[in-house]
Amino acid sequence: MKAASILQKMAPALPSKSCFLLIAILFVFLLVSCKRQENQEPAQSWPQVEPQEETKPAPPPAPKITEDIYVDITARAALIFDRYKEDLDEAHRQMDLVYQKYGITFTDYDRYRRNLTTDQKRRLEKLVQEQIQKVYKEYFEDLK
Repeated sequence: MKAASILQKMAPALPSKSCFLLIAILFVFLLVSCKRQENQEPAQSWPQVEPQEETKPAPPPAPKITEDIYVDITARAALIFDRYKEDLDEAHRQMDLVYQKYGITFTDYDRYRRNLTTDQKRRLEKLVQEQIQKVYKEYFEDLK
């Protein structure tokens, strides 16, 4: 009711019905002017850059694991976990070094392993056994 009292002070000779009519007209005028401002684009003080299509950065290429790398890691894993069966923390540290050697993670290795077909696994098992014979001395020579 403040608006009504302000209008009555401004126009004290107006009767009360005309006061309400004047308030209604002012209210409609304010609504129309606000709608016009909403429809117009806001003035920007900065130059507007046209939005470009968002391009996501390309994901890093998956580490390349070859059959030879898979065979070597699998053979070393068998030997490491055999040697450090009493100290699994050390076994995991040793395996981390093997993964670092090839620039991969266990997740990369595991993903490659899970994607092998049954025939590939059988064929690679023979190669893993041969690789174990080759690198056996690296892990067990000092225990003799």
